[in-house]
Amino acid sequence: MLGIVIALCVLALCVFTTVDRTPYKEMSYYTSMMQEIDSFHVSSEEKKGDTLKAAWSRLALTPASFPHPLAGYGLRKPATSVKDTTYVRTFIFDNGKTRVAYICLDLLIFPPDLKDKVREQLEKKYALHVFLTATHTHSAPGGWEPKLAGKVLAGSYSEEYVAVLFNAIEKSIVQALPNLQPVEQAYIHISAPEAVHNRLKGPTGPEDPFIRGLKFRNASGEEACLFTFAAHANCLESDIDYISGDYPARISKILEKKGWASFVSYAAGAVGSHGPAFAELDNGEEEADSMAAVLSEKLEHATITYTTANNLYYHRFPLYLREPHLRLEKNIRIRPWVFRALIGADQPDIQLLQLGETIILGMPCDYSGELMPPLEQLCEKQHMNFMLSGFNGGYIGYITDDACYDWQRGETMDMNWHGPYNAAYLTEVNIAILEKVVNSR
Repeated sequence: MLGIVIALCVLALCVFTTVDRTPYKEMSYYTSMMQEIDSFHVSSEEKKGDTLKAAWSRLALTPASFPHPLAGYGLRKPATSVKDTTYVRTFIFDNGKTRVAYICLDLLIFPPDLKDKVREQLEKKYALHVFLTATHTHSAPGGWEPKLAGKVLAGSYSEEYVAVLFNAIEKSIVQALPNLQPVEQAYIHISAPEAVHNRLKGPTGPEDPFIRGLKFRNASGEEACLFTFAAHANCLESDIDYISGDYPARISKILEKKGWASFVSYAAGAVGSHGPAFAELDNGEEEADSMAAVLSEKLEHATITYTTANNLYYHRFPLYLREPHLRLEKNIRIRPWVFRALIGADQPDIQLLQLGETIILGMPCDYSGELMPPLEQLCEKQHMNFMLSGFNGGYIGYITDDACYDWQRGETMDMNWHGPYNAAYLTEVNIAILEKVVNSR
């Protein structure tokens, strides 16, 4: 009996450990990150080229056969049909000096394994950089994650479906490239507080209520728009058995049908701790329709002032983090080797894209809307615009207010994967990055 007890104790010590609450500025990962940013330099000449050109294209991401797993909410029944088509929506930007493909998938996240394949094969093949993001719809196809935890999140892995995704991304680039034309662009910044709520802190919690976007008009008069918003695309219930892009897909349909733009692409903004409004409707379809109606109307009535631009810039920063901290309770976590066995090992990064006077940061997480004000204010002081999107092909969990780290809530206790103080840490990191960029004008 004593031997069994000893063996269980040894096993527990091998699997579990305590939470490391060492202040982040005393950690080696902080030093590495600051050194990375300190070594980053960009000049105004690196950004400037010819008048910005753009083109856009979309392809369906429909699985080849059904039933097919759905991603989001954990274990659930598969989809047997398509409610509305999910797409890859791609913009190509070029100023004669730099070329960037902005690629947004109607998926829960941009799959990490797919990220690596896209970067390794398509960046070199088409002589461009890729900015990756996703809509974070919880009703899109799964089957794209081979790791154990990923199978719980996104269903049984399908090499066939990953091939569908990759081929659609590549084809969207190929279709767009010949259509590059000079474009004018307009920044959009509209408040829509009636469409979002702070689901972590409730009615008194701070919110990020802004639709942020860029609208383009090419030499042929055709218009396109990319935009973000901070409400999770999870209006639809977990028990549905069909594929849907949730409210973002419906916004695109409404605006394109009305002729506001021929191409509309939503990407998840700072959705951490933020949810869609209209939950009182108690019907996911009605909630998604209401979200789409409110936000599309806001965009329709936005003031659009086009200007020309020649700035285009892209960079990726490796993101250094505290070791994995997947917790069982307040001060107990599983050891990093267990985390990596379940979820995998990946080098996350922060993407930086500048288009004209607008800076977009691409984050590998559910980044909280509560953390947006200091970043936006920094850019505004320099008369620049700011946007942020998530789910860029890496995933480090939720980044929420540090004061909530020990709250017994799913997004703070279960989904905060890299320990305490990450809100302060990433705010400092993002400010340091933005300061380098805005001061290089």
